Amino acid sequence: MAGFRREVSSLGALATFEAAARLMGFTRAAEELGVTQAAVSRQIKLLEAELNMTLFVRGHRKVELTPAGLTLSRALTGAFDQVSEALDTIRRPVAGKTVTVAATLAFTHFWLLPRLPAFRAAHPEVQLRLVSQDSGFDLRRDTVDVLIHYGKPPVDGGRCLAELPERVFPVAAPALADRPWDSLPLIACEWVEPSWMGWRRWSQLAGQGAMTRPSALRFTQYSDAIYAAIGGEGVALGWQALVGGHLADGRLVRLGETEVVPEESNMLLVPTTRRPGKAAQVFTDWLVAAFGAAQA
Repeated sequence: MAGFRREVSSLGALATFEAAARLMGFTRAAEELGVTQAAVSRQIKLLEAELNMTLFVRGHRKVELTPAGLTLSRALTGAFDQVSEALDTIRRPVAGKTVTVAATLAFTHFWLLPRLPAFRAAHPEVQLRLVSQDSGFDLRRDTVDVLIHYGKPPVDGGRCLAELPERVFPVAAPALADRPWDSLPLIACEWVEPSWMGWRRWSQLAGQGAMTRPSALRFTQYSDAIYAAIGGEGVALGWQALVGGHLADGRLVRLGETEVVPEESNMLLVPTTRRPGKAAQVFTDWLVAAFGAAQA
C-alpha cells in the first residue's frame, strides 16, 4: 500500500476519475458522488498534474477519454468491481432480514433449488443465503439459521422441526429399463459422510449379499453420478427425495422393486442457542409444509 501511495497520493482523486470516466461526464459524476461539478473537475486536474498526463479531452458539452485516460479507466473499473465483490462476499447479513440456509450440494441442487421459485413468489420479502457443502456443519459454531442434515437425531446444537425419510433404489435412463440392473455398469459416488449409502452397503441391506462388481464410473459429486445415469452410462443409486423430479419427468426410471429404507432421514434443523427471526420462521414453516407435501 505504501508503494501505491507513492504513485498516487489521493485515492479520492482516483475514485472521482473512475466515476467521471464511467459516466462520461463531470456533472453526472458529481451527482453520483454527492459533490459539486467544480469539485470533480478540481480532483481530476490534480490527478492529471500528478501523472503529468491529460486524461480527458474537454469539449463544450461533453468530455472524452484520452488513450491514457482509457487505460486508467479500464484498470480502475476492474479493480473497483473486484473490491465491491469482495465486500459483498465478506459482509455479514443484517440479522433478521437474511436467512442463511445450509445443506449438502446434492440436496440443494436436486430438492431445494427446484422449489425455491414457489417460495420466493410467495415471500419476496425474505432474503435467502444458501450455503452448500458436503463437509458438514456445526450449528453450535457456524452462523446458520436453517440446516438440512441427513442423519439421525439428536444433532448437537440442533432442534429438529421435521424429517423427510428416504428410500434408495437403482435408477437408470429409460433406454436401459428393460435390462436387468445387475448387468449394467455401476455408477458410484465417493461419499464424504460414512452414513451416506454406497453400493456395497445398499446390497447388504437389500439382502443381496456382498457387492463384488467393481464400479465402472466413480464420481465425487452425487449430481455428476445422476447426470451420468441420465446420459445412459449405467445404473446409479437413486435417493427418492433427490431423484424424484427426474423420475417424474421420465429422465430416469426405477429398476426393479428392491429398495432400502435407511434409518437416517433428511432433518430440518434450527439452532437451539437462539430463536429464529421472523424471516427464518417464515422459511422454516414453508419447509415443514414442503417436507410434508413431498411425503404425500
